[in-house]
Amino acid sequence: MGAAGTVPAEMGVVELDGTGGPDVLVPATRPVPRPAASQLLVRVTACGVCGHDLLARRGVLSAARGSVIGHEIAGEVVEVGAELPESAAWLGRRVALVQRIPCGDCPECTAQLTTLCRVGPGFYGEDLPGGYAEYVLASPLNAVPIPDNVDDATGAILSCAVGTGLRALRRAGTSPGDIVVVTGAGGGVGVHSVALAKHLGATVVAVTGSAAKEEALLRLGADAVLVSPNARALRVCVSDLGKPRGADVVVELTGGPTFPVSLRSLAPRGRLVLVGNTEPAALPLHPGLTILKELCVYGSAHADQGDLAEIIDLVGSGAITPVPARIWPLHEAVLAHDAVERRQVTGRAVIVP
Repeated sequence: MGAAGTVPAEMGVVELDGTGGPDVLVPATRPVPRPAASQLLVRVTACGVCGHDLLARRGVLSAARGSVIGHEIAGEVVEVGAELPESAAWLGRRVALVQRIPCGDCPECTAQLTTLCRVGPGFYGEDLPGGYAEYVLASPLNAVPIPDNVDDATGAILSCAVGTGLRALRRAGTSPGDIVVVTGAGGGVGVHSVALAKHLGATVVAVTGSAAKEEALLRLGADAVLVSPNARALRVCVSDLGKPRGADVVVELTGGPTFPVSLRSLAPRGRLVLVGNTEPAALPLHPGLTILKELCVYGSAHADQGDLAEIIDLVGSGAITPVPARIWPLHEAVLAHDAVERRQVTGRAVIVP
């Protein structure tokens, strides 16, 4: 087993002391995990705060008392399992991690559908202790090296906040000339979905619940920004941008609050892609409208290792510039969650051990 420097016996973490508001995030100490023969030990240098984390903290998702959440992780490989033939290549490398470690062997993995793998070690913050900690376990199957010109805070958000949007846009078959509507556009996935849609040659309508984020979204490439629009306002906006029959694609990041408006904004044979974990709510599919307009509704999961590698290339080359993260130290995770919950962050909050 290879190691880079001295790894301590114990580490600091922030764990869930029950469910509820941000104050259930409490500091604690745990043993540093030891990597199995085929695993990597990563010293966490940054971890993003995702909406998934807020839902887990509130008890909406499966995170038990004592869980360490956080799946947007960047760090340095400091220890390598004995059975990894490429150990020298990994040791000391800066990496970004995909939020789920796949098994690499099941039918989903062999078909390169690794977001659907349910055999591997699992998802950070649910099956695996997550990145609100000084160290995490990882695998060559979910780690991608990051170049020197990508800082740690940016590296942490590339898989989820950026890669999720790329996967969704590709799932919807986005192409140059499309009009793409992005709901929840002021959040971490939303702002980067706006930038990525523009990169793919689309005309972009950003929908947000915060008027304070309008200027930032226009700078990111949105051709129009609407604050909490009704169905008519969204249709008029899309028509004014050159598509009187409706939008080609909607990236639906909000769920229940915007789903009916999003669906009605689509042109015949338009595509809506539903992303992420939304608050539990009925999503009124409206069968008659969906059938008559022959609409397509897709689900899209988080980025896989291939998506993350592509995003790292785009960011490293300067083709995409992620929104600078707002950073809090690990022991102030409560403040980071509070700021995200109050919609005071455009882009991503990141905590740093």
